[in-house]
Amino acid sequence: MPRAVGRPPLLPPGWIVFALFSLNPVWWFLGFGGFIWSFAALPLVVWCIMTPRLERPPTTGLYAVYVIWAGFTVVRLDKFTRFLSFGMRYMAYLTALCLAYYVYNERRVSRETFIRWVSWFWVAAVAGGYLGMLVPHGRLSTTLASVVLPHSISDNEFVGNLIKPSFAQVQNLFGVEIPRPNALFAFTNEWGGNVGLLTPFFVASTLYSANAKRRRFGLIMLAVSLPPMIVSVNRGLWISVLLTFSLIAVRSFLAGRTAPMKFLATFIAVVAVLIIATPVGEVVIGRLSEADAGAREGIYHEAWQGALDSPILGWGGPRPSANPFSPAIGTHGHLWFAMFSHGLVGLGLYVAWVLASMSRALRPRDPVSMMLACVVIVGGVQMFFYKLVPVSLPIILVAIGLMFRTDAPPEVPRQQAAARRPVSSHA
Repeated sequence: MPRAVGRPPLLPPGWIVFALFSLNPVWWFLGFGGFIWSFAALPLVVWCIMTPRLERPPTTGLYAVYVIWAGFTVVRLDKFTRFLSFGMRYMAYLTALCLAYYVYNERRVSRETFIRWVSWFWVAAVAGGYLGMLVPHGRLSTTLASVVLPHSISDNEFVGNLIKPSFAQVQNLFGVEIPRPNALFAFTNEWGGNVGLLTPFFVASTLYSANAKRRRFGLIMLAVSLPPMIVSVNRGLWISVLLTFSLIAVRSFLAGRTAPMKFLATFIAVVAVLIIATPVGEVVIGRLSEADAGAREGIYHEAWQGALDSPILGWGGPRPSANPFSPAIGTHGHLWFAMFSHGLVGLGLYVAWVLASMSRALRPRDPVSMMLACVVIVGGVQMFFYKLVPVSLPIILVAIGLMFRTDAPPEVPRQQAAARRPVSSHA
């Protein structure tokens, strides 16, 4: 039977964004937090196919070409497990691309609402940071994913860490045991990188709100977020947050507003007091001066050499390092991941997209768009030291989709508008 006219849709507008970001703690608790970004590709691709007259967000065409090229590099894989890993990564690529189209074209949901839904993910991640600090050795020993997945898959160490997530990675740094938070994510670096990318969304949703209570809540939460950010001793996170507030302060100062510059100075002063007045200070100072450049240089050299050995198609994904004590090649920075996994061609396409996006983001815009631009710029910086799949690229592409849209309906091409115009009866 044909669908009844006027029947409401099964799911409300914007549901996929709400499910991915606002409900992310639910998926983590069920053990699916590491997979949901790949699973989301299916409904998003179906939505893109079924939705007529999609408008393309700026710069996403270059990203789409990169994704298409990455698909060709599957021919370089040689093991079934690597095919599975490639499939999960590639679906996360598609999720990121489709999310940009989704938030750009779904005008039944306001930009403010989308930003607020994403910002709730930041609040949940901060709460996860406190969970890691308070219960550093905690872990979800039984989840729905661990029950339903076959042992042949769940017994894999990497998969086991995803379906039975821990609250923190306790590491001995300079003689002090530090519970580096990672709740809601697989690793502490992933926690730090994504908190850094989500911070501008939270600032846009609260500090730039017309609601005074929401602005106060934003200031309180930013102060509350400092302890887990510091305890994470995550230099990439510190760089990301400092870069975000520096961009806000400078752009606002040039526009004649001095409040953000004062806020930045206060923020730095509070952090300095926390570092000086707490036992973590010694670890933080040591972390900043830590000389691990030699180990990273070795990983980067292997990625570069691997790209030279297979410059067109790369290797399809990370491979073990020649050093048994080093992580897999291409896992420390998306720049190196793209270079090694998808060849110099893939690297060129990815860098071209990043530069084009950063260039467009730097153009003057309204304050909320400026915050979304910070996500894009921070993502461009993070590619040197964080692998941005499966979570970070969707966050960045959502920022791009929202940065360039308004709450008005998408513009209809002139030819289509003329075709729709009713013909006068007097013609």
